[in-house]
Amino acid sequence: MNLRATLHKESRTTTATTRLGTQGRLWGRIWAFLRGPYPTLVSRLLLGGMMLLAGLTKLGVPGAFADNINSYQMGLPPGVVQVMAVGLPPLEIGLGLWLLVGLFTRFAAAVSGVLMAIFTIAITQAWLRGLIISCGCVAGGEDTANPLGLAILRALGPVGDYLANEKAGPDAILRDIILLLMAVHLVLVPTVFALDDLRRRYAEQDQ
Repeated sequence: MNLRATLHKESRTTTATTRLGTQGRLWGRIWAFLRGPYPTLVSRLLLGGMMLLAGLTKLGVPGAFADNINSYQMGLPPGVVQVMAVGLPPLEIGLGLWLLVGLFTRFAAAVSGVLMAIFTIAITQAWLRGLIISCGCVAGGEDTANPLGLAILRALGPVGDYLANEKAGPDAILRDIILLLMAVHLVLVPTVFALDDLRRRYAEQDQ
């Protein structure tokens, strides 16, 4: 009886060890894939495109954007809200363009990651408090977005409609977490097909 119990225990231990080893190899392969330069191209284009779209739709309509910020009810001083309403769209546009062309990629990704972390916290607290408000990540209303932004959203079809009407909730939180992980990815792993490559080559030639 003791021998049978011992063999059964050893079998279970071996099975568990094998399972852990298989999972470890799987995660190792996934990490090895993510460490390659080409997956960063996907992260760069998606994060950059989202930042650019967010900035373009909110540019030139600081009043509507300020109202959206105030709807989160975080008690921010009016001066801070005004600075955010005026300054954030151009910042998002600049970061988006840098990411899309691969210029100052790690810096742009780091700043974008910080913004995504702030956005995630803001949306999460609004959702937990039961506030039913527009996410405001992409301005899409006739009175809240500029004509260029509206035209881009309409050209995106169903995706544009979804982004324009997105509420502060789990979907927006998950999206921003994914974008935050993409930003971390770009900070940690060099990318390809980027202007940073040309910049480094010219810098090496000048030395």
